[in-house]
Amino acid sequence: MEKMKIGVISDIHSNYLAFRAVYDIMRSQGITEYILLGDYVSDTSDTEKTMELLYEIIRDRKTHILRGNREEYLLEQRKVRKGDKEGPRWIANSASGNLLFTFERLREKDFQFFESLPITFKFEKEGFPAITCCHGSPANTKELLQLNGENTKNWLCQIDTEYLLAAHTHFPGEFRYEGKTYINNGCAGLAIGDAGLAQCTILHGTEENGVRKWEPEFLKIPYDTEAVVGKIFTSGLMDMAPWFINSNIQILRTGTDNSAQLVALSARLMEEETGSKVIWPFIDEKYFERAAEILGVPDYRESQ
Repeated sequence: MEKMKIGVISDIHSNYLAFRAVYDIMRSQGITEYILLGDYVSDTSDTEKTMELLYEIIRDRKTHILRGNREEYLLEQRKVRKGDKEGPRWIANSASGNLLFTFERLREKDFQFFESLPITFKFEKEGFPAITCCHGSPANTKELLQLNGENTKNWLCQIDTEYLLAAHTHFPGEFRYEGKTYINNGCAGLAIGDAGLAQCTILHGTEENGVRKWEPEFLKIPYDTEAVVGKIFTSGLMDMAPWFINSNIQILRTGTDNSAQLVALSARLMEEETGSKVIWPFIDEKYFERAAEILGVPDYRESQ
């Protein structure tokens, strides 16, 4: 049987250097077909270069592509700013400044591209089992399908394929349940627990006793994280969302992720002090500073 290899990349989060490193390794292994699982932009600074490489891969290789929750956030904000939907406008603070930075660097072409993407599709290759592909879950880009999670088990029972391939959690791995297999691709751009490494997967089409199946090979590719951090400072991203970006640098340098807890704790601290319900993204920076101290998020601006 001819060797079958499919490259899977997701959760790039504007980290062009990680994206480039992953793609170069996959190309060197002769991979010409790719599944791309969303969250291409936001959270680090190289929005434009990330989109250029994404378009290059789509142009030059056979690709199967969907959108993630980050792309959905950006599309929703576009509707708000056009007056087509009610909702808060993003501001330059640690709650939404990171997203605003990305939004301001996207072109109309990029928004139209995101809008054209599905949130799920079925990957089919003749002679091999079909794969249900999604970012979060087949119904919701924000749903977290953790390995061995109850909702993950439920989805495996619901889908009409033998395999479910997802991303979003930033935790790669494989989980089998009721004769079906769940594969999470991990994260290229902000890999939790893997400082200095970009996570990705190669799906190998194999055959055993006449039965064809998919075997994941989980890769961890080194790249220059300090160059990414340097660009964060020179691009102005740090100025637009200081504490959230400090948390992202903490992921890049140590693999420790406090980003979601940082936002949640900041909002709670503000509610406790003011006695009023906080409406995201209107959280004062002083509460982010307090939350960062509690959670152990360093202020990397001090070393610049």
